[in-house]
Amino acid sequence: MAQFGFMTRTPSTSKDRARSIVRVSAIYGLVVTIGFAFTPTAGLIFSGLGALQARLALGGELPDADSPSTMMFANLLGGVVTVWALFRICRPSLMAGAADTVARALFSLGMITALAAGATPLVGAMLLLELACCLVQFFVVITARRARQADEPKLVVSSPAHR
Repeated sequence: MAQFGFMTRTPSTSKDRARSIVRVSAIYGLVVTIGFAFTPTAGLIFSGLGALQARLALGGELPDADSPSTMMFANLLGGVVTVWALFRICRPSLMAGAADTVARALFSLGMITALAAGATPLVGAMLLLELACCLVQFFVVITARRARQADEPKLVVSSPAHR
């Protein structure tokens, strides 16, 4: 058991906190991506991003909402992330949190690559949110895993023959 000021934290509360963060991260993922799962709403999102980019007088390239391949990839990504988010909402776990942390790191790498290639700076705002979710989830999952490992019984060898 670790002491933090007036609060005592046990492995079960670390795990509960991690599962809550995994669930909140999944809800965020669902809200942000479900619109991309369907062609009509993905088109509206792309149009809204275009209007925001114009209003802020930003440069950079936006996805072409009229391109069938762009829409197919948007729908594919939106559908897969929506299903993954629903799974984590219903069954949050340390393993799901760890897998999602890796996925968020990969998405972040893709966003960094897109920004370097000339994507709209609006991607930078999405990148900051993605990195924040990634880092918070990473630290709570690692903390919960360490607490669980510290609480596991240790194997004690009682005989010199077994050492």
